Amino acid sequence: METRGRVAFDALCPVCSGLRNRWHPVLAPRGFPFVPLQDPAIADELDLAPGELPGEIQLLLADGRRLGGTDALLYLARRVWWLAPVAWVAMLPGVRAGVDAVYAWVDRNRDCLGDACRAPLRRRHRGHEAFFESP
Repeated sequence: METRGRVAFDALCPVCSGLRNRWHPVLAPRGFPFVPLQDPAIADELDLAPGELPGEIQLLLADGRRLGGTDALLYLARRVWWLAPVAWVAMLPGVRAGVDAVYAWVDRNRDCLGDACRAPLRRRHRGHEAFFESP
């Protein structure tokens, strides 16, 4: 299949890499392979300074357009028949604001989600450490 676009993700982010591992088999056969943002060719294409990374996923379309964040995710979802209804609902005005807010929250907290979280337990539970600490 011809490449219709490339999904540029942060390969150093465990959450992003996990999502890549899960979604690459779905999206690559549809013409959307994943490429790391750390690839020098991608950094050049995005006009990034050395070491700079955008704060969101980037979709580099074959026609030269570039989409980021929820715009990129919804574009990709519309290309998968069983995800398209979710994308249509997510694009509704009131729903879209919620989807954008969730994406922003995940982006801000991606260093502390799932196995990626390295914060001490008591820091995550805001003053309730006595309950969560082992004896």
